Amino acid sequence: MKLKTIAMTGVMSLAGLGLIGAGAHAVFTTTTASSQTINAGVPGVALYAAGATNTCTSYATAVAYPLTCNSITLPAQTVGSTFDANSTVNVVNVGTIPVTLVSFTVSDTPAVGYDLQSNLGLCIGGVYGLGYYGTGYLTNAESANPLSVGSPVTLPVGGTTSYQVDLYAGEASTQGCGAIAALPNSAVGESDTVTLTANYNG
Repeated sequence: MKLKTIAMTGVMSLAGLGLIGAGAHAVFTTTTASSQTINAGVPGVALYAAGATNTCTSYATAVAYPLTCNSITLPAQTVGSTFDANSTVNVVNVGTIPVTLVSFTVSDTPAVGYDLQSNLGLCIGGVYGLGYYGTGYLTNAESANPLSVGSPVTLPVGGTTSYQVDLYAGEASTQGCGAIAALPNSAVGESDTVTLTANYNG
């Protein structure tokens, strides 16, 4: 009697082990991950031109002193009633991202009177695909602010370009803008400081 009971218990135990073995499976798992850091770049443009009064006269100085050379003053000129004062402004991208020149904004500060201001011509020219922007009189350019660039120029980091600023009267501009009248006698002794601001998107 006792032997039979023991035998049955052994069979049931074996059956129990069989059930446990059938239901327990090993599962291998693995994962992958990718990450990326996004850094906001810093746009930066420096200028240089021959005769610039704040020493920004070369590529080397513009790159070395970008905060100083983001605004330059060109040499003053004394003119007669007919003149063409053309200046080349060089541009270098000193930032960490490409920038695109999209427009210009023109402003001026006349002194003594306003006859020089109202009879002064402005023509913006360029190379590297910029093309000239024909405006005629300075006051017309100011009323049209901002002056869109027909073919926007994108500068890569370290890239360079240039544009010409031509103030003129009594003749056609060397940058392709049409002739305007000579300065009137009422403009004698007056002065006007013209500022051309280039606008960039980064």
